[in-house]
Amino acid sequence: MKKLLIAVFLLVYTLCGAQETGTRHLARLGWGDMLFETLAFHPGENTSSYGYTGHFFADYHYQLTKVVSVGGQVDFEGIFWTEDNTFRSRNYDLCIMPSARFTWMNREWVRLYSGLGIGVLFAFDNAGGHACAPVFNLNPIGIQVGKGHWCGAVDLGLMASWNDLNRIYMFGSRLISVSVNYRW
Repeated sequence: MKKLLIAVFLLVYTLCGAQETGTRHLARLGWGDMLFETLAFHPGENTSSYGYTGHFFADYHYQLTKVVSVGGQVDFEGIFWTEDNTFRSRNYDLCIMPSARFTWMNREWVRLYSGLGIGVLFAFDNAGGHACAPVFNLNPIGIQVGKGHWCGAVDLGLMASWNDLNRIYMFGSRLISVSVNYRW
């Protein structure tokens, strides 16, 4: 195990050695799809009038090297429905995740990257219910397009959170995310 850790460290150090990168800061505001929610929460015998906000997110990244950046992300979504034609249920998920991004192509107008975020999900509703669960966001491929301070991005990946097989909060959310970014 010790040899594996040393080998991984040397590989990361070789790939990510101290290099100048130009702009080091990136702030993003974006929205991601809610595929899991639309599949898991739908009208039934006692429920109707479903609504979904999708995932609104904001994040910040600091570019350590040409390859590696670190930061954090906050993600928020809402799922709403009516129970027995009387009570309007409002459920919310708030995710807070430290994250890392690995840029594997960096050109003047286009960047390609992958990323990973791991953190905690806080689920709560208007009936007093609440729960916490681990959450992770995997982004195998993202494309950022733009020159100068402003750019846009599309990420393909997934967000998942669960405590056990009976308490799955999301699995396959944010398969597609779009964002507006500012770099400085």
